[in-house]
Amino acid sequence: ERVALGTATDPYQPIEGRYKLTRGAIELLAAASTPLGLVTKGPMVVRDKDVLIDLTRRADCAVYMSIPTVDDDAWRRLEPGTAHPLQRLRAVRELADAGINAGVLMAPIVPGFSSSRSKIARTLEAIADHGVRLVGCDVMHLQDGTREHFMRFIARECPAMLPRFERLYTAKHVPVAYRREVKAMVGALRQRYGLTAS
Repeated sequence: ERVALGTATDPYQPIEGRYKLTRGAIELLAAASTPLGLVTKGPMVVRDKDVLIDLTRRADCAVYMSIPTVDDDAWRRLEPGTAHPLQRLRAVRELADAGINAGVLMAPIVPGFSSSRSKIARTLEAIADHGVRLVGCDVMHLQDGTREHFMRFIARECPAMLPRFERLYTAKHVPVAYRREVKAMVGALRQRYGLTAS
């Protein structure tokens, strides 16, 4: 059965450069011909393209780079310590050029930071410009712990936005209508740039 890596914690944290635990896990999955779905924000994944190619030959393998936006301001504010979005796009292109099923996951799209039509369009255009064709998306959801941390960040950094977030996030997910609206906008723009839904 398919194994998913990166659904809760990024498998390419900086310490992976030293310990290579993710690489070891992929090697074991390849040896057992076990399908893999991997999500990361880390361009370090290209280091392991040899084992990802091996796994791709033996079983289904898909790598998704999380790139919610290419907007520099949103990236600096929401993803400190991560690689620049364009560096991540170059990594996806390198994986795809090597024959690995690689795409972009525009997630989390954060209301008010990366959800505007212009920012989504710029992100999809950059994805297309890098030769990547497979794109998925999702709006940010907030679970216990993460919710408190994020709301403190908003209260401290953007207090005028706090009431909006409190209205949108009365539960883990934004209201279904809002989520559908964002996904429909991404879908329409994805078609404009000749991209495929993941």
